[in-house]
Amino acid sequence: MGVLVDYFVADSDGSAERAMAGGPGQVKLPFVDCKGWIAELGDLVAELSGRDASEFGDSAVVADDEEGAGVDRVTPETVAALAAVEDARLREYAEDELLDDHEIERVTALRDLAREAVRLSHGMYRWSCV
Repeated sequence: MGVLVDYFVADSDGSAERAMAGGPGQVKLPFVDCKGWIAELGDLVAELSGRDASEFGDSAVVADDEEGAGVDRVTPETVAALAAVEDARLREYAEDELLDDHEIERVTALRDLAREAVRLSHGMYRWSCV
């Protein structure tokens, strides 16, 4: 059994909570499908930014059905650091980590999602389901 993970943008915790039942795609929120690929955004952002993951703090639980589904709000520090990653750094990271095209697309999409959250002054969230 695996964990399904999507990162998405919403204008409020209440809007994000609507994603509980079937994920952000079900309620038409902008998202990046990270199923089977990345569960902890802070670790990726630390690698991309050259900062320590402890600088970003912990996500906050927005909703938890206690049966395997949940929505967490990503810290604003994590979102801002991810949004600030330049294309050149993404290319360097992809080369260093030997990422394939699919992984490069995901990292870029996550960075662009963070930029959208910053631009709109919205939150970035993680939906997960077992």
